[in-house]
Amino acid sequence: MQFLNDLYRLSEATSLKDLSVLPEDVIKEIKKNIRDGASDLEYEWANTLELVNQAYKVAGVEKPTPDEKGGWKQYEEMLQYGVEQMSDARKNVDSNWRMSSTVFREAMQKTIKVRVYEIGEQKAKGHTVEVQNMEQVLNMIRKQAGQKGFKMDVEEDDPSSCTCKFSYQGIQRPYKIRLQRL
Repeated sequence: MQFLNDLYRLSEATSLKDLSVLPEDVIKEIKKNIRDGASDLEYEWANTLELVNQAYKVAGVEKPTPDEKGGWKQYEEMLQYGVEQMSDARKNVDSNWRMSSTVFREAMQKTIKVRVYEIGEQKAKGHTVEVQNMEQVLNMIRKQAGQKGFKMDVEEDDPSSCTCKFSYQGIQRPYKIRLQRL
């Protein structure tokens, strides 16, 4: 009976822990591989993705899949680290490397893209803005609404989107703004 209790406690402990997360010493080894690869000016990387994948391969670590949440987050951090290393190591060198995606460029600039949908009674229109964070967009909308005497309520739909509703003297307006992080 004690064996079953121990087995149950072990299974509970492992189910709460994300097993895809790599230990710190493995992360350090991958970072070292990325640094070494980025500074090796004789090798022309097609992009940062190729460098990071090779760093994982040299470390003997399998690249995670997106459903392995913890491991995938570490992989994304390694991609960002790779962009920084490639940029630092090759900024004064005439080389052909490029960033793998606009996502990495945005990460370097520390901005995000937010799609703003203005929804009225009859039609809707949208546009995209680049900002530091979602709160910056909300503050701009809140300021404009306040200047016109409107009260703004924000409803969070999910962590990456929200809806702003407006009222004037307690009367709900048929106009709202939906924000969606891209």
